[in-house]
Amino acid sequence: MSLLTFTFENETDINVDPQPLRAVAEIICSEESPQGECEVGLIICTDEQIRKYNQLYRGDDSVTDVLCFNGTEGLPGGITRGPDTVICDILIDINQLQRQKGSKSINKELMEIFIHGLLHGFGYDHIRAGDSKQMKAKEEYYIKKMEGTQQRG
Repeated sequence: MSLLTFTFENETDINVDPQPLRAVAEIICSEESPQGECEVGLIICTDEQIRKYNQLYRGDDSVTDVLCFNGTEGLPGGITRGPDTVICDILIDINQLQRQKGSKSINKELMEIFIHGLLHGFGYDHIRAGDSKQMKAKEEYYIKKMEGTQQRG
């Protein structure tokens, strides 16, 4: 079973419960990296903050719903991890989620976008059509899995 270290920071005035997000991170980490360790950091931020990071790291001066940074590069003090360790930091713009959620609840949109970001941390992408199809299938799988968990709990 995978070991998860989950850190959560909310830099907004909007109340966000980290427990369901931690729960889905545990499920994804145990299935995607069953013998490894996962270090997942999640920051809930605003338009201004995500725009800054999007500009700095992607050269795109716009807001986006999620950014995911993965890998061990840039860890302080030259810290290294084993080959089975997945490290990712995810930033989610709560303001963008409120704009794009449509009829969904903000919590459902947050869960779906967090799953999307975390899958990026495991190397899934959606640039090429085949990769996009695989990533979408994984997203739907974990969303359904969480919906079943939340209905039972």
